[in-house]
Amino acid sequence: MGVQYTNELTPVVLAELAQSPFAAAQLAEMDAECRAIVAEQEAFNRQHPVNAIYRIATGGSFTQRGGVVRETDCTGQIQVRAGQWSGIALVGDQVDYPDGSAAPISTGAGKKWTIRDRGVALVGSLLDNGDVIISTPQDSCYLVTRVGVPEGGDFLAVCGE
Repeated sequence: MGVQYTNELTPVVLAELAQSPFAAAQLAEMDAECRAIVAEQEAFNRQHPVNAIYRIATGGSFTQRGGVVRETDCTGQIQVRAGQWSGIALVGDQVDYPDGSAAPISTGAGKKWTIRDRGVALVGSLLDNGDVIISTPQDSCYLVTRVGVPEGGDFLAVCGE
């Protein structure tokens, strides 16, 4: 099945998040207005450090009770291994269990993060049977939350809550 990744905020992830997306040479080539925007964002990031990550679930993600997210037909895909891609899991996609049963994913990243008007599923998303997605085969795409910055009210919320 391959390696799986969780939402653990490791020193490696924190180091990646601390790195500027721009090299010194790129910053030097920017005009003053662009450099000011970058500096403003860096100041915001220092003031509101990342306090959690939520990896995007794909086909092949695992649940706490032994379920596996069914490979999706989503047009959005993420590379899970060299040369292998998997569809992004969405609210409503199915999780299969070894006993032959299945359950749909019921929570996701909310209205800010949708594909085809369906929320993107995350490690941490709940299923309608009470199970939860605990890992994903991809390690490159995740959302972050920051100290002092509220998530959207529908972030990982069950509809109607």
